[in-house]
Amino acid sequence: MTTDSEPQALSNATVGQSDWWVVSQVKSHRVVYFTDDADYAPPREGDWYYVSPYRGQLPKGMTLRNCWRWRFNGHDFADAGAGQKKREIDSLLHHNKEALVKLLREKIDAVRRPFGASCISGEKVREAKLAEAHMLLDANISPPDDGFLVASAAVKNCSVREMAHRVSELHAAEHRMLRQTEQLRESLKAAIEKAETHDALIELRGRLLNELAPELNALHAIRPSHTTPQQKQAALLPRELAAEQLRLRVQLREKINDLRRPCVSHYLLDDIVLKHRGRVAQSVIAAGGALPPGIDGSTLKSYAAARGMSLVAAAKDTLTEMDATAWLLLETEQMKDAMLSRIAATATFDALKQLGTAIAALQPPRKEP
Repeated sequence: MTTDSEPQALSNATVGQSDWWVVSQVKSHRVVYFTDDADYAPPREGDWYYVSPYRGQLPKGMTLRNCWRWRFNGHDFADAGAGQKKREIDSLLHHNKEALVKLLREKIDAVRRPFGASCISGEKVREAKLAEAHMLLDANISPPDDGFLVASAAVKNCSVREMAHRVSELHAAEHRMLRQTEQLRESLKAAIEKAETHDALIELRGRLLNELAPELNALHAIRPSHTTPQQKQAALLPRELAAEQLRLRVQLREKINDLRRPCVSHYLLDDIVLKHRGRVAQSVIAAGGALPPGIDGSTLKSYAAARGMSLVAAAKDTLTEMDATAWLLLETEQMKDAMLSRIAATATFDALKQLGTAIAALQPPRKEP
């Protein structure tokens, strides 16, 4: 197969009548690749391209480096780049700004979507529920028997007042989310509009990946617009590489957080309580099972009483939990460091894709018995 890494690219100037495979985009007919290799097999993933057989002479001057200028409808070639000037830096900067604004909008929508109504006219129903909740909580006036609040309380099997609190708390949570996302949206949008360099836009793309809906980052990975193995294995441009390495680091952070989540309590500052209880547990074990004088053992005693355990058993259980947590943190830290090293060494589209798959496939470490 001939590639554009070869100095004499395929063209009408060097080849006469021949059989070709021409790969073009389905919607635009833009040519992205061509070859005379009879055994050529295009990638199977994706539905954006169409492979057409063609017999004859290729357009004069068309090579694998510039074939994107041509359109091919299955029969004829048209040079869409003829007479067009190369895009200026300002035009490219404007294009990248528009791409970031679109990414910002998609991520803001992703954060807000879970708070949105799931049915038509749902917003009106929510307004009615909230009005009835304020009626009960603020004015202590019972809502109408045929109102939304009473019906919801019956379905949820709770009191009407409890249902009113739920409605009020959900509204408050939605208001906080809207305020926070709107402040972030306005800040980022203004920064994007003011950016004057590509480096500034790369930094803003990093903020978008880190601060908003990181679960969507994989959807915004840079995808190659060509199909040649040589191009997929070629080094990325510095700006592309920096953006993709950042995306992989964010993906890794989310994955490591998921692996560590079993050790995270649902109670605030519970890790501090565990450390204090651990110190007490160590003192109890060192004292042969008794609580040494001068040590406040209330946290360990409370833990033991809640579980029907002796003080010694509670101490051993606490130390076992701390050891398991420390082991998981150390194992996942090694995973993180190994992946960060691979990310730093990544430089091609193929390597990016493989590393992203490897990060997604990370499994919780297993402790040897």
